[in-house]
Amino acid sequence: MLLAIDIGNTNIVCGLWEGAGWAREWRLSTDARRSADEYQAILQTLAGAAQMDLPARVDGVVIGSVVPAVTETFGRLCQTWLGREPLIVHVGLDLGMEVRVREPRRVGVDRLLNALAARAHFGAPVISLDFGTATKFDVVTADGAFAGGAIAPGLMTAADALVRNTAQLPRIDFVIPPRAIGDDTTSAMQSGIILGYLSLVEGLLARIQAELAGGPAPVVATGGLATLMTPLTQAIDHCDPLLTLAGLQLVYERQRQRSHPFADGTL
Repeated sequence: MLLAIDIGNTNIVCGLWEGAGWAREWRLSTDARRSADEYQAILQTLAGAAQMDLPARVDGVVIGSVVPAVTETFGRLCQTWLGREPLIVHVGLDLGMEVRVREPRRVGVDRLLNALAARAHFGAPVISLDFGTATKFDVVTADGAFAGGAIAPGLMTAADALVRNTAQLPRIDFVIPPRAIGDDTTSAMQSGIILGYLSLVEGLLARIQAELAGGPAPVVATGGLATLMTPLTQAIDHCDPLLTLAGLQLVYERQRQRSHPFADGTL
């Protein structure tokens, strides 16, 4: 069983890949102050509730992270608790995808993983759209290369900034308003935040599609708010909340095959 760990700025998503699918997935809060022991206790509790003995069942670990301090914490956890040396994904690995940007080493690994999984599942060209702390639009060209994209403040990031930097605007629930014209403060904020953000997404996607040769490209949404946003627009074709984990599984399998080229029985 493979343990895939996607460490983001807000959340950590852990998935257990067994056979041909995800047996379990867990979402934790990202906190650089937590120790390896604290994260181990959380995972032990979650695994225990699922009646799983992770040290006995996990035979491989792969980590993709945009938070270096937490990467180190999970590296120690894997070594001491699971007895496994994790594969930590970085742009220097052979991902099986050309990274065709000016500064490849500055590209967030989550963007590469999303693009890799989107290409594997939906072909090329394709656009992955990750609704996370930042909203990332990542483009795979018709010949299968990662070509960059766009990064905008995430929906929750923008909403938090609005509340934090104003004296009287309240925190609101992310509820889709029935009309763009709000008749009170809450509905007006819901319109501006949710419908306004939707217009940002649709506008950027339209510009990207216009610039992308070989289009129109399918758009695959992922991230914590993908299920909220996808039904609101025809600009998104697919929703896969586990797209980043799928990218991790693909990279792990590629590296495993490179280390053991005949592991699949072929000659």
